[in-house]
Amino acid sequence: MSIQKFLATGFFIVTIACIYIHTYAQNDASYYYKRALVQYQHQMYNYAVESLELTLNSDPKHFEAANLLANIYLKHYNDRVRALQYFEKSLSINDNQPAIHLEAGKLYYFFSEYSNAISHLQKALVQQNDLAYAHYYLVCIYNVLKNYEAAARHIALCNEITLKQTQPEMAKAQAAKKENAIDAAVVQYTKVLEINPLSRQAYVELARCYRIQKKIDKAIKVLEDCKVVFPVDTDVLLTLAHFYFEYKHPKRRAYFINQAIALCKAAIAIDSSCCEAYSLLFEIYKELGDVFLRDEQASKYNACLEVSKQ
Repeated sequence: MSIQKFLATGFFIVTIACIYIHTYAQNDASYYYKRALVQYQHQMYNYAVESLELTLNSDPKHFEAANLLANIYLKHYNDRVRALQYFEKSLSINDNQPAIHLEAGKLYYFFSEYSNAISHLQKALVQQNDLAYAHYYLVCIYNVLKNYEAAARHIALCNEITLKQTQPEMAKAQAAKKENAIDAAVVQYTKVLEINPLSRQAYVELARCYRIQKKIDKAIKVLEDCKVVFPVDTDVLLTLAHFYFEYKHPKRRAYFINQAIALCKAAIAIDSSCCEAYSLLFEIYKELGDVFLRDEQASKYNACLEVSKQ
């Protein structure tokens, strides 16, 4: 046999062997992955992790296995570091996964690694531009970075892409509130926020509904979430300040009063012509019995009113 024929025969045998090994490995990976899915469905997470690792060992390009591993570590083990590692592994195999870019972006946001978070969230939107929560996390990041113009752009985009879905839910909420069906209104405003977590109106109206129900703690939580999205909106800040002042917490009253004072001062720093802030500070210092600060805020309130009349 000539050397050429020998080499050709050898190459053919090696090629066939490689194909066989690859096919065998894929079949192996398919078996392990199917087993992992069954284990996951039965909440056998330790076994599922083992099966998924075997899946990746058999087929290193099995990005679905990496995604499921990430979800297990994130949702069931509360291990964000390992979850992010597997999301990144999945994206290194298949970059065209907008939902996974969103998950990676959320985790980078949690770890305050904003440049990485922005990169993943923007990729998610390039691949699928109707991801409301990609806009939401970008807004949160840009607010932290004090890039309020960029945040405002994403708020507008999110409002636009979710309008058709939120309009009917908002109409139902407003109708329910008008009929004094506050429980139903709460359900509908909550649905609006699930669709569009950047809806200022839904946040404020939901908080007002909780206030009507005398659930001030829930109203405060909603407005605190709203403040993350609208940190320089003086109306949001002052509405939250009113709720803080109104909340008669049996053990943390002083804390909430101090929070109300801080928000009033923040609103004034943003807009010194915000007369309501001086008025609320007057009421707070009056209750605290601080005559000097009460009178000082009364004077500032009157001066503010005079300026606003001009």
